[in-house]
Amino acid sequence: MSVLLRLHGVRPAEVSARCSATAELMACLHVLAEPGHHPDRRTWVRTVLADLPEPAAADCVAFAPLWARFRTRLLLPLTAEGAGDLETELDAIAALDLGVFIQMAGMAIFGLRQNFGWPLDDGASAREFVRACGERSTRRGVLAAELVADPERFRVRLLGLLRVAGETFFGVLWRRLRPALDRSADRVGASLRTEPLPLVVGSLSPNSVIDVAEHTVEFSKLQQATVTVRGRGLVLVPTHFGSPHLLVKDERVKGGPQPPVVVQYPAEQHGPRGADTLDKIRERMLVLTDAGRLEICRHLINEQCTTTELAWRTGMTQPQVSRHLRKLREAGLVVSARHGRTVQHRIQTSRLYGIGYDLVAGIVG
Repeated sequence: MSVLLRLHGVRPAEVSARCSATAELMACLHVLAEPGHHPDRRTWVRTVLADLPEPAAADCVAFAPLWARFRTRLLLPLTAEGAGDLETELDAIAALDLGVFIQMAGMAIFGLRQNFGWPLDDGASAREFVRACGERSTRRGVLAAELVADPERFRVRLLGLLRVAGETFFGVLWRRLRPALDRSADRVGASLRTEPLPLVVGSLSPNSVIDVAEHTVEFSKLQQATVTVRGRGLVLVPTHFGSPHLLVKDERVKGGPQPPVVVQYPAEQHGPRGADTLDKIRERMLVLTDAGRLEICRHLINEQCTTTELAWRTGMTQPQVSRHLRKLREAGLVVSARHGRTVQHRIQTSRLYGIGYDLVAGIVG
């Protein structure tokens, strides 16, 4: 399954790279709601939850469907431009048309991309929405009922929780994270001025397939969708707490200007970077211990090759080569890009050279 971004005809003015405080806050809240999925954050989660006052701690649980796997569009950039600071973005949510707010909140509470078509100002549709959300989980049903009963109160309560989060743990965290995120956004912005858009967008994930000729980028995701960006705008948002996941949001709303398509990407995935973690170095070294994958790297070190050509050169079957290439992409050592009818694979030479340096840097600390 995958999300295909169609980038044909997208003007440079339609694309921007910038930070977003609410987007990073949502990534933090996702970790708090799903600590089992982020074992490396356990100490941080315990510290934050211990310091959160009531009723904010209870509200973090109650509102969790908004930042579960299907993240709410409310906390991602609502426009292409903006300062990216928390208070400004919260003010934008407060000023959002109530009908649009209800749609964006409702989509996330229901939590599935398809089948959201309930006009919640209609009594029968609202009851069906609450029932359908309740079938997915009790928590979703309760939150759906609250949204239907008094959407403005729902918004005030949500904004109150986000402001408490800003005052207790996120404000200090954001001041620490923002410089690195700004640098990532600046690097992507510079690339947008000098490189083809598909290459820039594809560089945000090691698991992308880029077709420069067709102006498309395909991301491997647990969903199936085709997104046409032309006329919508595209905002590329770096994240630290959202790592290693890449998020694509393209929901349309009724009754108002359409929000831009947003791609939230791990900041370290693009451009110059610091040393990798020891775990990432170990992963790459383990990937390269396989003789077949090492042989593929030797053939890719000087030129791009197709899967068919690699199979012919190495004597492996095409399925074997494809499996090895997937492992190399997951480790960030190979990038695949479609050119016409073929997919060309190329080695990330800088990351190969960097393994030794990053290993020493990680040990020295």
